[in-house]
Amino acid sequence: MSLFDDSRELLERQRVSGVTVRKNFTKAIQAKGGGDRCQARSTEALTQEVMGCGTRELYKQTGAKRNRRDTLPERAQEALMAGEVVATHDLKGQAIQGDQGKRNQQIEASVRGSGKKVRKLFPW
Repeated sequence: MSLFDDSRELLERQRVSGVTVRKNFTKAIQAKGGGDRCQARSTEALTQEVMGCGTRELYKQTGAKRNRRDTLPERAQEALMAGEVVATHDLKGQAIQGDQGKRNQQIEASVRGSGKKVRKLFPW
């Protein structure tokens, strides 16, 4: 698909926010059959790769309110959003299969790989 094809998806116009990016990321995990804890573990993996620390440490060190991404510094929000965008697109291209445990592992590995790609774009 090119940017200017007659794709319905590309014709929809709405502002993309961090909430939209997050929803797309979680939907991609669900669509690939990620289990209950897979989303949390994938988020943790992405944060570790993109930010170089775990989620709890990120919120603590920045003085942000836990589970309130909008209270993180702007640069951290940008990095996490970029990570989720890349992870979402990478996941869509993955063939995830096997039992629940194997699917979860494949999803988390894909997300971790996406995080490594994104980390290179930021100065930390």
